[in-house]
Amino acid sequence: MSLALLAVLAALRVTVGDAVPAPAALPVSTFPERVIAKGESPHEWPFSIDEGRLSCIPFEKQRHVFFSEILTDEEMGEFGNMTLPRMVVVTANPMAFLATVDDRELYAPWDTLETLIKRLAPYERMGWELCDGSPAPRDSNDL
Repeated sequence: MSLALLAVLAALRVTVGDAVPAPAALPVSTFPERVIAKGESPHEWPFSIDEGRLSCIPFEKQRHVFFSEILTDEEMGEFGNMTLPRMVVVTANPMAFLATVDDRELYAPWDTLETLIKRLAPYERMGWELCDGSPAPRDSNDL
């Protein structure tokens, strides 16, 4: 199970074996998010797809930022047989990055970890701003 999925489940306080609510009972979005697209920012685009969703998940007194692809209803499929969007962590912390096993093909090709970190840093800050606009986790100002 990916770190991103574990963070989402933990933030929702879902444990293995919990009943999953029916689709109509699921909220559209639990966490602050926004759609971002290549060319809309002065920063180098770090992703392999031209558009996606940037989300911030406050958890354990920190802010965690993720980028995910946007799937149409057709691509997602029906409840019980769904395809989840691919997701990657957006972080300038090399240790956090190396600890994940996300869908790394969502990152644009990079030759060194330093290159990727430099590309991701402004988008991580953009994600933190999403969290800061919602109830922020306590003691997160050290990020």
